Amino acid sequence: MFIPILLLAPIGVSLRFSLEHIVPGFASGLLMGSAGLAWLGVRLSKRENRNNVTAQVYGNNVPAILAYTLSIFLPVYLETHDTERAWEISAAAVIWTGIIKLAAAPFASAFRRYIPVPASMTVFGAAMYSYLALVLLQRVFDQPLVGLAALTIVCVAVLAKVPITRYNLPPFLVAWMVPLILGVMVGYVHPVWSGISFVLPFVPSTGPLRAMLLAVPYLSVIAPISIYHVLQDIAAVEGAKAAGDNYDARSVVACDAVGTLLCGLAGSIVTPVIYALHPPYKTLGARLGFAFWTPVIFLAVVMSGLISFMAGLFPWAILAAMIAYVSVGVGTATLSRVDKKYLSAVLLGFVLPTGAVVSAAVNSALPALQISTASPSVQAALNRSIYWSSLQGLGNGFLFLVLVISSVVSEAIDRNFGRAAIWCVIASAFSWIGLMHSAILRWKAEPMYAAGWLVAGAIVYSARWWGGQPAHERTGTAGESRA
Repeated sequence: MFIPILLLAPIGVSLRFSLEHIVPGFASGLLMGSAGLAWLGVRLSKRENRNNVTAQVYGNNVPAILAYTLSIFLPVYLETHDTERAWEISAAAVIWTGIIKLAAAPFASAFRRYIPVPASMTVFGAAMYSYLALVLLQRVFDQPLVGLAALTIVCVAVLAKVPITRYNLPPFLVAWMVPLILGVMVGYVHPVWSGISFVLPFVPSTGPLRAMLLAVPYLSVIAPISIYHVLQDIAAVEGAKAAGDNYDARSVVACDAVGTLLCGLAGSIVTPVIYALHPPYKTLGARLGFAFWTPVIFLAVVMSGLISFMAGLFPWAILAAMIAYVSVGVGTATLSRVDKKYLSAVLLGFVLPTGAVVSAAVNSALPALQISTASPSVQAALNRSIYWSSLQGLGNGFLFLVLVISSVVSEAIDRNFGRAAIWCVIASAFSWIGLMHSAILRWKAEPMYAAGWLVAGAIVYSARWWGGQPAHERTGTAGESRA
């Protein structure tokens, strides 16, 4: 929740503005979405007459936080120097995200059928394992003493699963408290108690609604994030089914959509998502109560005005160590839940977000140096040094790119060349209207990319005449022949 506040502070967005506009509205959306998910759990429990049903896990989504902060709020603010306008358009982007999710909810079952499982898992893994880690993991060295202490505890106690004392102390509590004490001792952490004050869990403004049309050009950012969220919601449903709780995907996506809509309407630029963490929550003994109490407690913290004090207790060096665990966990889950024959699609998908990471870093750094990427001379220098135009094409709409590439590879592995070609045609259409390879939505956005994807579709479709069985089947046939 504090990531956008910390990202925007260096460019001049005041802490007070961020705390009053970015955070409070999320509490309302989280409460509404969680209430819906808890109700679905109660209904499932009554229908199957059992008391061990676990609710779906709801919370904020870091890849979306980064995307909306760095790709919407930041460019609008740098162009207009109007904090209010940047916030309105970013909150409108969250409203659009909720609308897209709501429109996709009736078709959630179709998504489950027609999007290859390796592709949906790869999108989830690429967003969390690659993009999230590469953008934020380096912040562990903001203060090396604190960061290394936090990272070491996470590595040993969580990743290596070494119990902390014979009392099995909660590793994340230790990974927070010990580095926090070190941070206070060296002066890196200095939280300031500002007292308790009443804060509304929404921003009393119609600005986000008025900015809906202004946010349309940024659908090239919004649409991929929205579809990624739908895919993650579906992955969460699949995980719950494997753990014994068979939820209806349409209802789950609809609850997420309503929560997201309320977040945007309440003024937050943070969008929620359902975490694909149902099985471990169920193993830990979580049932339905946490889906109610978590948003209630968060709402109480927000309305008591304690957010600024809480933010000081979670510096980047500690947060980055936690993100290391999340990234490794998501990457491991993706690799373990995908059949080995599709690992090439997954691994390729993991490296594709590189362009988005480098683009985000450059777009954040140059304005701080009072250098504009719109300058022809700057663009020429960037093209000579880091191949800027190629990075832009790779980074803009990268989640759609990951989805398309991993789907094409997965379908080709299964020799479904017609379906693989359809994915290329979809990519061509997305490139033409700016949902892929383009920073903003517009007609005839990237014609060369659109043409390239049509050629790619022709090539992959022609593969049906190249002959041969899938490699994994050929190996088995050869072995049988030799036998």
